Amino acid sequence: MNELPHPDSTITPPPGPIRLTAIFWAFARIGAFTLGGGLAMATVMRHELVLKQRWLTDEEFLAEMAGATVVPGPIAVNLAFLQGRRFRGWMGALAAVVGTVLPSFLTILAVALFAVPFFDRPKVATFFQGCAVAVAGQLAFASYAFGRKLLRDWRSFVVCAAGLVAILVLHLHPVWTIVVTGVLGLLLFRPGEPAAGAGELE
Repeated sequence: MNELPHPDSTITPPPGPIRLTAIFWAFARIGAFTLGGGLAMATVMRHELVLKQRWLTDEEFLAEMAGATVVPGPIAVNLAFLQGRRFRGWMGALAAVVGTVLPSFLTILAVALFAVPFFDRPKVATFFQGCAVAVAGQLAFASYAFGRKLLRDWRSFVVCAAGLVAILVLHLHPVWTIVVTGVLGLLLFRPGEPAAGAGELE
């Protein structure tokens, strides 16, 4: 089985500031070619920003992924905001968010104007059913890609297991699950210690 491609985790940022137009088009491609949002979009973002553009390391991407998860709002928009701000400050954040949102907005507008009358047709319903399955596949890949990066020792497995128990057994709200596992992480990982997933994807 082929391994996931990966950049060197010690890569340096590109020389000079990244152009705002480059940020906009990178995130527009992400928004245009992603089915679903959240973690499904995060996998496409990682491919575009880490593997293709090499603007971020995996460690930087995962750190901002964690930040985007714990604040209110859509994960994809939060993540675009944090990454755009890292690249070019507030203008970079604006370019990234607009690039991420604009393709889906235009698509939904076109669907509302022209495609709604066809939604009840069997072939159209089957098409959207296939899209839903594809989103499930993207989410499964996201769990695999991020899990193999982060689950590297017993402590990370303990935190992951605690999150699963909180959601599946205790039926805890996802926000409180993140808070609880964050506190558990504070107890298990020493400040300044490299994360369990530090380094390259092997």
